[in-house]
Amino acid sequence: MFKINQGQKRENFTSQIGVVLAAAGSAIGIGNVWRFSYVVGVNGGGAFLLIYIICVLFVGLPLILAELALGRETKKSAVSAFKQMAPKSFWWIAGATGVLASFLIMTYYPLVAGWSIGYMYESIVNWVPMTTDPAAFFESYVSGTAKPVIVLVISLILTALTLVGGVAKGIEKWCKILMPIFIVIICILIVRSLTLPGAFEGVKFLFLPDFSKLGLHSFIDALGHGFYSLSVGMAIMITYGSYVRDEEDLISTSISVLGLDTVTALMAGLAIFPAVFALGFEPNSGAGLAFITLPKTFSLMPFGQVFAVLFFLLLVVSALASMMSLLQVLVAFLEDEFGFKKRNILIVLTIILFAAGIPSILSYSSMAEFKIFGMTYFDFMDKFSANVIVPVTGLLTAFFVAFRYGAKKIQEQIAQGAKNPDSFLIRAFPFLIKYLVPISVILILLSALGVFNFIFE
Repeated sequence: MFKINQGQKRENFTSQIGVVLAAAGSAIGIGNVWRFSYVVGVNGGGAFLLIYIICVLFVGLPLILAELALGRETKKSAVSAFKQMAPKSFWWIAGATGVLASFLIMTYYPLVAGWSIGYMYESIVNWVPMTTDPAAFFESYVSGTAKPVIVLVISLILTALTLVGGVAKGIEKWCKILMPIFIVIICILIVRSLTLPGAFEGVKFLFLPDFSKLGLHSFIDALGHGFYSLSVGMAIMITYGSYVRDEEDLISTSISVLGLDTVTALMAGLAIFPAVFALGFEPNSGAGLAFITLPKTFSLMPFGQVFAVLFFLLLVVSALASMMSLLQVLVAFLEDEFGFKKRNILIVLTIILFAAGIPSILSYSSMAEFKIFGMTYFDFMDKFSANVIVPVTGLLTAFFVAFRYGAKKIQEQIAQGAKNPDSFLIRAFPFLIKYLVPISVILILLSALGVFNFIFE
C-alpha cells in the first residue's frame, strides 16, 4: 500500500514568520487558551507571571534552541536526527520517545478538538438546551457515541488535509491563515469581556500580584506549564528545525515563539476571566471552564450566542494548529525512516488515529469503569504523555546535547545565521543546557510523580 519516496529534496519554510507561526501554533493549544491564565491567577497573578517568564527564558528557550538546532543541523526528523549524530548508539531513543509522545497525544487530543467543533455547531442549533443545564448537556454529549465519533473523524480529516500540501504549501500556508484568525477572534472577545460590568475583577485576578500565594509549588507550576506550553519534548521543534533554512536566525525565531505563545495565552485570559468574574462564576473549574462554565457565561451576555460560536471557533483554530504539528512529527518520522509517501502516510495515520481514539470516546461511557492506576483511559493517556514521556524526552535531549554530541557544536549551529552571534543567550547556552535545563526537568518529573506533594500539604 505504501509507496517509497526516494531521493526527494527536503522542503524548507519559505520565511522566518512561517517558522514562528508554525512553532507558535503548535504551542497555542486548547489547554493554553484557558489553563495558562488560570495557573497565573491561582499562583499570585503578576508575581507568578514574572517567575514564569524567567523559567521559560532560562529553561524553555534553551531547549527550544537545542531542538531547532538539532533538526536544522541534520535536516532530519527526530529519530533520524539522533541516529545521524550518534550512529550505532542508543540515543535514537531520545527521538523515539518524542515521536511516541506526539502519537499518544494524537490518540486523545483530536477528540477534545472534536468537542470544540461539536460545541461550535451546538451553539448554533441547540443554544437553549446547551445553556439551560451546561453540565448535564456536556455529560450527555461526551458520553454519547455518534456525535463524538463524527467530530473525531472531522478533526482528524481537517488536520490531515492541512498537511497534504507539505511544509510550505501546507503547514506554513495554513498557519499564516489560522493564527491571524486566532488573534482577531481573541481581540473581539477581549473587547466584549472587558466592557461587562465588574470585568475588572477578572483583570485583577490575572495581573495583580499576590505574593502570599507564591511558594515552591509556584516555581514548579511555572516550570511545568512553560515546558508543556512551548511544545518541547514532543519532537515538534526538531521536526520543524529540519525544515528551517541555514540562514535563519534561531535566536529571534525562538524568542518570537516564546513571546507569541505567552502573549496570546494572556490575551485568551483577558477574553475569558473578566467575563467569568463579571457574571459571578468560579474561575477554577479546569477543563469544565470551556465546555460548562463559559456556555452559561455567554448565555447571560447580550449577543452571547454569537460570542459562544466565536469562542469555540477559537478553540477549533488553536487545536488545529497544534494537531498539524503533532501529526507532522509522525509523518516526517515515517518519511525519513521508511521513505513512504506523504499522501499514503496521511491516509493510514488518519485511520490508525481514529481507531486509537475510540477508547478515549468510550472512557466517558462503556469504558468509564475501566481504570489504569485509578484513572480512566482518557485521563491516563493525557497524564502519561504530558507528565512522563514529554519530560523524559526533554531530559534525554538535554543530556544528549550536553554530554554526547556536545553543547559547543549546537552552540555553533545556533550562532549560524544569528544577527548577534556573540549574544548573552548564545554564550550562556552550554551552561543552561548542561545544568539548569536538566535540573529543572528533573524537578518537573519529581513533581509529576508526586514527590513534592508532602511539601505542599
